[in-house]
Amino acid sequence: MKEALLPVVRTGLDLHFGRLASRTPEPAAKPVLADAALDLARGIGDHLLRQVDTGEVVTDVMRYAMGRDDALPHWLVNKGLVASQNDRAALEQAILKLLKNAFNQRRYFDYIVGEMYFHRWRWLREEDKDRWLLHRQSDARENVFCIELNTFDYVLKFEDSVLGKMLSDRDVFHWYVRSIGSVVLLPLLSTPVFEFTARLIEAKYKTPFIAKLFRKLFAAAGQAPPVDRYGVLVLGEIPKAFGLRDYLDAIRGETPGVCGGDVGALEVFRHVLERFDNLSARLSSDSRFRMGGDPPQALVCRVAAMFWLRRTLDAAKAIQEKKAPPARGMRVEERTVLDEAFKQKSILYFRLFDDPNDSAINPCHIKGLGDASMTVQSPRGNRLNEARPGQEVHGYFSIAGANRKSTYLDFRSNVLAVEEADPSHCLVELSLPAAFELTRRSHKRLPLDPSQLAAFEMASPSPQADWAAFSTMEKWPAPFCIIPDSASHCHIRDLSAGGLMLEIHQDAPAHDYFIDSSKEHPLLALMHLVGRTGIPDLKLGLRLEVKRIRDFPPLRKKYVGFQFMEAGEIRHDRLVRFSPVGKDGIFLITDWIFRNTIGR
Repeated sequence: MKEALLPVVRTGLDLHFGRLASRTPEPAAKPVLADAALDLARGIGDHLLRQVDTGEVVTDVMRYAMGRDDALPHWLVNKGLVASQNDRAALEQAILKLLKNAFNQRRYFDYIVGEMYFHRWRWLREEDKDRWLLHRQSDARENVFCIELNTFDYVLKFEDSVLGKMLSDRDVFHWYVRSIGSVVLLPLLSTPVFEFTARLIEAKYKTPFIAKLFRKLFAAAGQAPPVDRYGVLVLGEIPKAFGLRDYLDAIRGETPGVCGGDVGALEVFRHVLERFDNLSARLSSDSRFRMGGDPPQALVCRVAAMFWLRRTLDAAKAIQEKKAPPARGMRVEERTVLDEAFKQKSILYFRLFDDPNDSAINPCHIKGLGDASMTVQSPRGNRLNEARPGQEVHGYFSIAGANRKSTYLDFRSNVLAVEEADPSHCLVELSLPAAFELTRRSHKRLPLDPSQLAAFEMASPSPQADWAAFSTMEKWPAPFCIIPDSASHCHIRDLSAGGLMLEIHQDAPAHDYFIDSSKEHPLLALMHLVGRTGIPDLKLGLRLEVKRIRDFPPLRKKYVGFQFMEAGEIRHDRLVRFSPVGKDGIFLITDWIFRNTIGR
C-alpha cells in the first residue's frame, strides 16, 4: 500500500474504533467540504492509477462524511471479525492484515471514493445537484473501455429507465448517486433472480417451451464453474451488463492464452477492472471506474432476468436452426396455439430472410397440422411459393382469446417443401416453430427509429372546442410539441396500435405541460410515418389521452404514455375523419409496424 494513502486507512480505523469523533458540518462550510470531498476522491484515484506519488492525501473531510458505523465498509468489518474469530481486541490488526491484499485495498479505497462523491453531491446547493450527476455521467464517457463495451455483442445495453420507479426510494437513489462510474459483480444464480425471471418468461411467452428451457439452463449453470454464475453491472454513461463467461470467451478469442485454465470469477473480474484502468482516456481519476456497492435486489433481479432471457432465446434459436424436424414433434401446449389459429382461420403473414430489402408480405392460412410440420396455403403471387427447402422465414399472426382480445405472436420457421397444388395457390410445408413470442401488451410494439418519423405535431385544443370542426386540419390549434425539433429534445420511444411513448427532455417547451393535473386535457396529433422502400407512408390524425407520466429527474427527462382514442387517415394533407379506436387498436398502425419489422 502506498504511504500516501495510509492516512485514509488510519482515519477510517480511528473513526470506527472511537479514537476520532465525527463532526457535523455547518451550513456555511458545506461548499468547502464539497470541494474537499472531491479533492480526496481525486487524490485516491490518482494514487491508484499512477505509479508516481503526488503527496499524502488530506482526510479531514472524512470526519464530516462518516461516523463509527460507516467509516469502514461492512464487508471489511465482517471479514475482520471472521479472521479474528470475533475477538474485538484483535479486529484492528485483522483488518490491517486484510488490507495488505491488493484486491481488498482496491475495494476499500473505492468505497471511500464512492462516499466522497456521494457527500460532495449531498453538500452541493440544490440547484447544482442534477448538474453534478450529469457531470459524473459525462466523466464516464471519458473512459475508453466503458464506451468500447457498447460495441460488443455480448454486452446488454439498457435504456435510461432501467432503474424505473426504484429511484423514488431514497436509499436506492443514494446508492445510484454513489454508483455512477462503478462496476459491480452481479450474482446470476440467486433464488430471487430465478423466481423473478420465471415470472417474466411466463408472462411474456405463450408456450411453456421457453420457460422449461430457462429452467434447464439455470440448473446447468448451478453445476458450472463460478465464472458462469456471475455477471458485471456497469453504471456508466448508460447502464449495461454482461456475463463473466461471455467476457472470458471474448478475450480468449482476441488474445489466446489470456486468463487461461480454470480461472475463478474474481480473477476475471480483476481483468475487467484492469481494462477500465488501462484504457482510461487521460488516466484521469474522474474517468476511473470503481468497484461499486451491492445494488438493490430488485435491480439485480431485473438485470439478471435480461441476461437469462437473452441466453434462453439464443438457445431456442439454436434449436430452431437445426434443419431436421424434431423426432417427437411439437409439444402439446405449443400445438394448441396453432390449433387455435387453425380454428379461427387466422391469417399468417410471412417474410423471407434472403432479401432484407424486400417489403413483400406473404399472407397464408393453415391448411393442415402434422406432428413435426404444418402446411399453409399460399396464394399465387406470394414470394413464399418460390422459397427453397431450408430457407428461413419469419411469421406473424394473432388469435382472439375468450374476452375477444387479440394476442399477437411472432415465430421463426424453415421451409421444408413447396408444392404447386393448383394454379391459384401452392402448399408450403414448414417446420414447427421452436417458440412463439408475444408481448405483454395488447398490441405489437415497435421502438421507433427517428428516420421512420417524418413529422409529429401535438396540439391542445380547449375542452370546450367544437371537435367536429377538427376534421379540417386548418382549424387545429398551433402545436406545442413538434418532432423533429432542432434541439432533439423530444422523441417517440415506441409505437403500437394502441398508443405511443414520448420522451421529453427537461429543456423542451412541452416538458412542463405534462403534469398529473393535465392528464384529462384532450390532445390532437398529426403523425407521419415513413417506412421501408416500397411501403407507402402513413399519415394519421389522432385524438390522444395521457395515461402515464413518469418523471426521471437524474436524466432530466419525462416519459409520457398516450392511448389513442380516435383516429383517421389524413387525406389531401388537410382532411381527416375521426373514428373511435377499438380494443385491437388502429389496424393501419398494426399493418405498418408489421410490414416494417418482420424479417428484421
